[in-house]
Amino acid sequence: MITVAKMTDGRVVEVVRVAETVGFSPEKDWVMVCMDFEKMYGKRTEFKWVPAVTRFEWVREYSFG
Repeated sequence: MITVAKMTDGRVVEVVRVAETVGFSPEKDWVMVCMDFEKMYGKRTEFKWVPAVTRFEWVREYSFG
């Protein structure tokens, strides 16, 4: 299963992980997204934690197999 989201700035990202807490902030609820989702899978290097309150235009789950 893969979760893909479109950010309000038009970028399509992959939702990689969801966490209640992270080591760099006392705030709760975070989402790790792959910012360079359109690149080949082995070449992805740009991951970013965003607050879970971040707005997305849409979020979709895809299942393969």
